[in-house]
Amino acid sequence: MQRNLSLDKETEGKEADEDRGALGKLEERLTELLSKYHEIKKERDELSVTLDQEREKRQRLERNLETLSEDKEKVKARIDLLLQRLKGIDL
Repeated sequence: MQRNLSLDKETEGKEADEDRGALGKLEERLTELLSKYHEIKKERDELSVTLDQEREKRQRLERNLETLSEDKEKVKARIDLLLQRLKGIDL
């Protein structure tokens, strides 16, 4: 009977160690996952900032392109006017 009790206590001790080991592994895995989550979240935030900057840059470039197109049209109109005036001159 004494032997059965000691075997039961040994078995319980091993099971408790295994449970602690499993919980330790679970805790370690959870810590890794949380760390990765924070890393990915930080990367997402950085990418969001970069995206916003690129959108602003694109808007500035579009406005600049629009301004250049308007300037081009003005220059073209002035050249056409000068050509008209030159055609009117008898050489």
